[in-house]
Amino acid sequence: MKDKDLVVATSTIGEPWWTCGEVIQESLAPLGWNVTVVHESYSHLNIPWIMQRKADVGVTSSRHLAGAAEKKGIHEGSDLSELVAIATIVRPNWLGLAVRRELGVGSLDEVRERRLPMRILAGGTERGGELDVVLRHHGFTLDDVVSWGGQHFRWSGRMKGSYVRDGVVDVMLGNIYAGYTPHGRFWYEATILNDMRFLDFAPTLIGELAREFGYTTGVIPEGLFPGVDRDIPSVQQENLLIYCRKDLPGEVAGLIARAVDEHADLFKVQRSPFYYERHQIGRNSYLPLHPAVESYYKRKGYPIQTPSRPGA
Repeated sequence: MKDKDLVVATSTIGEPWWTCGEVIQESLAPLGWNVTVVHESYSHLNIPWIMQRKADVGVTSSRHLAGAAEKKGIHEGSDLSELVAIATIVRPNWLGLAVRRELGVGSLDEVRERRLPMRILAGGTERGGELDVVLRHHGFTLDDVVSWGGQHFRWSGRMKGSYVRDGVVDVMLGNIYAGYTPHGRFWYEATILNDMRFLDFAPTLIGELAREFGYTTGVIPEGLFPGVDRDIPSVQQENLLIYCRKDLPGEVAGLIARAVDEHADLFKVQRSPFYYERHQIGRNSYLPLHPAVESYYKRKGYPIQTPSRPGA
């Protein structure tokens, strides 16, 4: 890191992680800092980017911190031991599951029973991921779906295919939140162009997802999208974490915390809902605060929480 140069690792341009990077950039600009926000550090690559010093500061979600803390699946090579937190930003986000209503499917159990060749838009296919856990809970796997003539489209903000607009998607499983982002646009397209039926998550499945991915229980609020015609029991990951390595100089880490705090109103005018909650900013379940950041929050009277998750 050169004098007053800072690199922030985020995700796809326009996604919530990227937006947090933009807020950091705008907050530090009046102080003469040149902040570069990078997008190649998306998904599970974000934590390794910070570990490998490709960037000075990262933005990621509680779901990825949970995987890295327990070195699960795609996070097997991640390590939180040298990382510390700068700020926790509240960002409402749930897991949604929907099918095209014309298919007459009221539960994924029916997909198994009828061996339906469903075309699924969801995250990665790795064993142990959300899609794998949800399908196995209902007694089948993605391999089964393919053997029945179905197909998987990998949901990503980087996905360029027009699968939803072309009407070739039957089932959707993915993060759902307000905001027309590269990831969220597929919910807008699907629920406007098709009549989507949103399915409840069974309490036992909610428990599985919470244990596996660090989610908490939540409710997709009625009216969030067309087809969300009731409050839907689900899981949520409501926080994003701005973080860095332990050896980031204290004057830099503390400056970032102060600048973002003083420009907290920037979070109110972004493409997706964000909340800078001062009773929450110094709390997270995975990383201790950078000492300089902790000192700043204590001076301001903001609450501090000690990490409690495994691996923290």
